[in-house]
Amino acid sequence: MTLSSCANVLRLGLLALVVGITAAGAATAKSAPSSGCTAGTTKALVRSFVAGYNAGHVAAIDRMWAREPSFQWYSTIAPGSRLGSKAYDRTTLAAYFRTRVRTHERITLIELGAGYDQKRNLVNFAGKLVRRADDGGTAGAKDFKGAATCLATGPSLIVWSM
Repeated sequence: MTLSSCANVLRLGLLALVVGITAAGAATAKSAPSSGCTAGTTKALVRSFVAGYNAGHVAAIDRMWAREPSFQWYSTIAPGSRLGSKAYDRTTLAAYFRTRVRTHERITLIELGAGYDQKRNLVNFAGKLVRRADDGGTAGAKDFKGAATCLATGPSLIVWSM
């Protein structure tokens, strides 16, 4: 898969996610889960993940991710591409994060929105971010998306695409 086709897949996925968030928006206020897994708590989790990622706290950010079978994927284009079967492999996630720490990768959130999906008991999120690392980076904000599953203890990340 080329970088261009990966970017197109991410854009289409983001569009579908935004449509889903918009459609679920009206139901969000009426039917928030009792676990405290809301759009607000999930946005706080995403911000905590980014802060921990930027600080190189691999063990802490790894704990923010659901274990299998709830984990779905963590995918990214360059720098530090993680695509295909690698993206779906939860067992390699902490090692991937350690690799990105060594390249001094930093993520800056520009926009972040989220919405609770009552039918699937999860929170979808999407927005824009900037990535910078010793091995490259993006010039300007890029789209990203993800999801968190709603556990009894609150949200746990299950999807991230950037």
